[in-house]
Amino acid sequence: MDFVTLAMDALVNQAAKARFMFGGQVSVPMVVRMPHGGGINAGPQHSQCLEAWLAHVPGLKVVCPSNVEDAYALLRAAIDDDDPVIVVENKALYAFKGELPEPTSPAQIGRARTVRAGRDITIVTYGAMVPVSLVAATALEQEGVDAEVLDLRSLQPWDEAAVLESLSRTHRLVVCHEAVEAFGAGAEIVARLADAGFDELDGPLVRVGAPFMPPPFAKSLEDWYRPDAGRIISAVKRAMA
Repeated sequence: MDFVTLAMDALVNQAAKARFMFGGQVSVPMVVRMPHGGGINAGPQHSQCLEAWLAHVPGLKVVCPSNVEDAYALLRAAIDDDDPVIVVENKALYAFKGELPEPTSPAQIGRARTVRAGRDITIVTYGAMVPVSLVAATALEQEGVDAEVLDLRSLQPWDEAAVLESLSRTHRLVVCHEAVEAFGAGAEIVARLADAGFDELDGPLVRVGAPFMPPPFAKSLEDWYRPDAGRIISAVKRAMA
């Protein structure tokens, strides 16, 4: 992910636009895997989350698995796709050792999944923040808050229908991602929901993301920088106040 900046011309001006510029006569069935994110103290040049850049480009598809099984399923879906697909994987997934089972059902790019059902608030997230959100939801349960956790799995396209359906039941929503909060994927989601889902809202739409600065190198600072369960819990309480 950190070095995609060197290949942005090939991705943005060539691969993403080929089908459009040739009137649908050609496709670019290309898969680009990009390890991203922090957690391994790799410093500001090796811990970035730039998926919002890529999801902003018409012609590119962007998927963000949250575990190794989902990474395998989404990678297979990306290989089967006729268009360029960016597979954004948190670096922690690369440490997995073991055998992967065959997916029980094919993954569908653009389809979210509910990893924890709830009735009081929806936490929309993806990638490395899915397990963190589940930790937060478990802690919130002890305080009488039943949080639903929705794993987007895909940022482009994103499953707006699934998010709206969840919001229609819980009426409150928090969006969490590891990337910098400002101008991130969460900004697009809350902007869309403020429009299409306004009538369902019983509280403010709240975002959780990293502060607007490069990722720190020191472990103590990186732990502060990356969103954690405590920050998600605080956001949920704000949304429910």
